[in-house]
Amino acid sequence: MNKDYLIEVSKEVRKNIINMIHSAKSGHPGGSLSCADIMTY
Repeated sequence: MNKDYLIEVSKEVRKNIINMIHSAKSGHPGGSLSCADIMTY
């Protein structure tokens, strides 16, 4: 895996997090978005 690939994966993960929180109409995105960075670093 290269850095560009991980950057793209983290963007997709962030989009999914925001979509799920929006669909649920509830939630706090801070922790999840931070984890996206950690998991794709």
